[in-house]
Amino acid sequence: MKRKWQGIAVLALSSMIAAGCTISGEATSKTVTISEDVKLQSALTDGSLNVKHEGSIPIEVEANYTGFKGDQLFYNQNKATYRLKLETMKKEKIADEPFYLLSEDGQRALSLVNGEFYVLDFELNTKQFIGTGSAEHMTYFGNSNGSTVIQIIHKESDILLEKTNLSTDQKTSWKISDMFDWDGLSISSFQTSSNGVYIVGKSLQEGYGFYHLTEKGEMEQLSPLEKIDSIDRYHFLDEETIIFNDVYNGKSGIYTLNLKTEQVTQLIAGGEDEEGVWVPFYKLSPDKSKILFDAPVQVGKEYKANVYIAELANGQISNSSLIMQNADLYAVIAYTGYWSEDSNTVFISTSTPGNEMIDTVEVFQVQSDK
Repeated sequence: MKRKWQGIAVLALSSMIAAGCTISGEATSKTVTISEDVKLQSALTDGSLNVKHEGSIPIEVEANYTGFKGDQLFYNQNKATYRLKLETMKKEKIADEPFYLLSEDGQRALSLVNGEFYVLDFELNTKQFIGTGSAEHMTYFGNSNGSTVIQIIHKESDILLEKTNLSTDQKTSWKISDMFDWDGLSISSFQTSSNGVYIVGKSLQEGYGFYHLTEKGEMEQLSPLEKIDSIDRYHFLDEETIIFNDVYNGKSGIYTLNLKTEQVTQLIAGGEDEEGVWVPFYKLSPDKSKILFDAPVQVGKEYKANVYIAELANGQISNSSLIMQNADLYAVIAYTGYWSEDSNTVFISTSTPGNEMIDTVEVFQVQSDK
């Protein structure tokens, strides 16, 4: 299945999965950079990062991309959570419960056992009760370190958004069915702030836009998102700027939006072919100075992916390098790619076609010019 752009109204990673996912050739230690014939129609400048392929690590445990966190792989076995550290290849049981979702930093996980939601903290070795519900209830982390949890709760004709602060166990609720049109509301866009939550959707009062709801019940429109089809995933680059991938003014791509000036800048272009519109996905480095991004390519009758790495500074992409060509990635790079904490090492998980389990982890190192 070729990756397509679809606005998602529920938290469903499956809509971002592409069948197949391995490098279609032997990896080498030689840096491969973008040449003119494969460069995307985008704002890329000349030059390339010095990136070295450090090696390929075969994976023997049954772990899929939901448990992929770079040099650590998490997987469920015998109804418990296990971790494999790639540096030592050591396997260890780290929780008595299975996980279904990890925080971005891999320090916490969500678990659903007998209708009860828990947060598993792997560093503190604790289990914290969040609430009850079923698999149909949408419960996920509201920020990258997993210190907050968001739940979408249906109560009769009402739809509640509940935020739990794990450090204080404080819960804040909003009756979003009184504030937003549920049809088309982008649940996966919900993120927590220090004093509330961010939401992309159609307000009953102000229409479609990007909103901030405070814990005091106030609602502020941060942007009307003019000419933007939808925003399902985004990241703040600073207090006024977000990066997102979507369709803007009829053109797909990766963009930045200045929330103060409403200026939209295209960083990477998407495209359209006989099968429809496709949008590149990205993985932002922790220090926000670099990104990974992908683009589908047709090889015979199949669609594969090229994976690029580039620098991101002053609202511009520069020094882009092609690090994987004609790759069969099981999911988009937002989920199959991972950055080290220091933003200098990239890990990319691959799978044999038709199998969701990780087969190999490719490791790339960004070399300093100094």
